[in-house]
Amino acid sequence: MTVEPSPSPAIDLETLRFVLRERPGTNQAIESLRLVDPFEVPLPGGGTAAMAPAWFDLVGDLQLRLVRDTPEWVFTLHASELADMKLSADEALAIALANFRRLHGPPKVSAWHNLRRVGGTAEDVDHGWFLDHALWRGLLAEHPGGLVVALPRTDLLVFAPSADTAAVDSLRQGIPGLHAGGGDYRLSSALYRFEDDRWTVFQPAAAPSA
Repeated sequence: MTVEPSPSPAIDLETLRFVLRERPGTNQAIESLRLVDPFEVPLPGGGTAAMAPAWFDLVGDLQLRLVRDTPEWVFTLHASELADMKLSADEALAIALANFRRLHGPPKVSAWHNLRRVGGTAEDVDHGWFLDHALWRGLLAEHPGGLVVALPRTDLLVFAPSADTAAVDSLRQGIPGLHAGGGDYRLSSALYRFEDDRWTVFQPAAAPSA
């Protein structure tokens, strides 16, 4: 008698999350979700295993990784699981972002030196507000000349109106150092510009150290 394998349980959409990570050496000029090519990882004792995660180059040196959160573990979401759920990358991100807002919102803007800082209820994931286009559209309406934004660490998301040249200079000069000293929180040394409802690179990330 042949026993058919049990189907995998459906993924609860409320468990979808995202994380942003640095991908040193990349500099994608314009925001888009570009699926990372499959790759192999070494196994203990020798050999390799193929990996095809739902990881996407986003903009600059930022990489978006989709995951699912459970009470015990955070699991990498695989590209095949997106296909099984019949979700595009944009649709999955929209769900993950809605979950992020529910857990960590609403965002607040506060003064930070001569810059402005965006944060929610959990500082260690404040960088996640970078992906909230609705937030940035609202801020852009207040500063129609454009916004220059930096997220050198996972716990720090700051911006300046493009017209505020002194504040933009502070970003140019200060962000590389904040990034270099970020340790495990380090994220991106680039500066980004929000305009026309998308992110572009304003100042490229620093070259990786040899």
